[in-house]
Amino acid sequence: MNDKSALKQLIESDEFSNRLNLDRKTYGLVFDRRTLNAIYEVIKKYDIDYIDFPISSGKESLIFNVKLRNGITRALKIYKMSTLKFSNTMEYIKGDYRFDKEKINRSNLVFVWAQKEFTNLQSLRDSGVHAPKPYGFYKNILLMSYLGSSKGPALQIKDLNGGFDEIYVKLREAIWKMYNKAGIVHADLSEYNILYYRNNPYIIDVGQSVSTKHPMALEFLKRDIKNISTFFIKKGVKCDPIELYSYVKGDTHA
Repeated sequence: MNDKSALKQLIESDEFSNRLNLDRKTYGLVFDRRTLNAIYEVIKKYDIDYIDFPISSGKESLIFNVKLRNGITRALKIYKMSTLKFSNTMEYIKGDYRFDKEKINRSNLVFVWAQKEFTNLQSLRDSGVHAPKPYGFYKNILLMSYLGSSKGPALQIKDLNGGFDEIYVKLREAIWKMYNKAGIVHADLSEYNILYYRNNPYIIDVGQSVSTKHPMALEFLKRDIKNISTFFIKKGVKCDPIELYSYVKGDTHA
């Protein structure tokens, strides 16, 4: 039996699916033939020893804890081939000059989405924004740094018990850097895609994030700021969405 067949046999085993705690329908959506082939190539290219437990599960992707052969832990994000909506997704790609030359159709949309998240993560990291470090992508799979410890992944800020004033100050700075240094608007920022790791808010899930030159960039920014402000106000933080918008859009870094 070759390595690819062995991998397929492992992933399709009841033991593996039970360990990941996925129902058979979801399991089939994630591990289709194309994804199995992509996983095999990623395992070879990045010297992955084994896929461990799932970190998170969403409508469009699953993220797994994986171990490299040198013992280092990484996170493997697998975009579901059949659930990414073409019409909804194109809103975030069309108009982004960075992907104007990509010939996008329903069959390769998810591949462009993975590339887009890789590019956005790189831009955030280069601009000093706390975010997962991207190591590579292939087809519908993205390999990035794991945010957490041996006990489990870092918490979303919605699950924290306090410290929101300090988190808001740091997140305010991060949003400014995203817009003014990285030239990116998250476009789906909320308490669900901000992790608290090593005393800092880390911004995640940036597949939909767009360039500030995108025709809808300001509308997306206003929505992000409204979502974030609503969350922090509920947590007792003195936060003014109008002031935050002015701060992010201001010509000077006050």
